[in-house]
Amino acid sequence: MSEIHFRDNYRDLSTNGGFQFEFYCERCNDAWRSPFDRYAAGTVEGVLGAAEGIFGGLFGQARNALGNLSSAGYSSAKDSALRSAVQKASDHFHRCPRCSQNMCDSCWNEDEGVCISCVPRLDAELSAVRREAKIAAVREAAYQQATASKADLEDRAVSCRDCGAPVGRAKFCPECGTAVSLTRECRGCHAQVPTSAKFCPECGSKG
Repeated sequence: MSEIHFRDNYRDLSTNGGFQFEFYCERCNDAWRSPFDRYAAGTVEGVLGAAEGIFGGLFGQARNALGNLSSAGYSSAKDSALRSAVQKASDHFHRCPRCSQNMCDSCWNEDEGVCISCVPRLDAELSAVRREAKIAAVREAAYQQATASKADLEDRAVSCRDCGAPVGRAKFCPECGTAVSLTRECRGCHAQVPTSAKFCPECGSKG
């Protein structure tokens, strides 16, 4: 893989005792952390600092002298460690030539050589299209069923409950002006009966 120039998508986890960096994908934020690169001078300085707390004197002078040398070499050692970490991170990330973002393998379109934000994977797009088509088909079927049910109910209102004249889907009877209803009240048991029924389904009364 060619070299990747990381800009701001990494964190510096270095301490006085060594160097470590965490790189992350600029799309999903999945991270890769470089191995800890121990800084010998910083480690020795820490040991002398602990010894100074116990014994003082000579150990303090030695720590100060080593600290001056450590400070002078720390920046150079850190730069070298960062270059090494970037080289290793290049095996875990891809730099998109279109958007210049650094992406992990999961966010990389290997077939197109760009990230999936710029060009989504074909198989993923086809799956999304199929899923949307299935949802659309289910919605259409539900709509057709609801429309058919409504039409069926409307078609049942075929006669006026008062004069018996055919009304079809009219809201009022064209003969007597009575408001059309899909149900009427049974004269015998007062149950709600479809207007198209000749007998009450509850008590069997006619009309």
